[in-house]
Amino acid sequence: MALDMDNPHLDPVETFSYLRLVSADGHEFFLDRRIAYECDTFKKMVEKDGFKEGQTNEIQLPTITGKLLEKVIEYLYFKYKYTDAKVPIPEFPIDDDVVLDLLLVANYLNLY
Repeated sequence: MALDMDNPHLDPVETFSYLRLVSADGHEFFLDRRIAYECDTFKKMVEKDGFKEGQTNEIQLPTITGKLLEKVIEYLYFKYKYTDAKVPIPEFPIDDDVVLDLLLVANYLNLY
């Protein structure tokens, strides 16, 4: 059965597909594939032939801490929610103490 990832009317329980993201410090995050695919880097890692991530549904991120990965995931949900939104998009909140590190991570993952 082919999954239609872009159909919002499907029962999410029937079509739930997830990826496991593992941070440098061993934190594991289970993320809905539709949300994870907001990051093209994650999508390419999973869908490109020859990458083990596509077989294991797990992405190891040995240079990204759990704290930063959690913020990346928050952003992916934010991006998913507000893409093509008809309402004003609020500013995404980022604490001052992680701005620089998060910018480096966003650059590494090609998140814009």
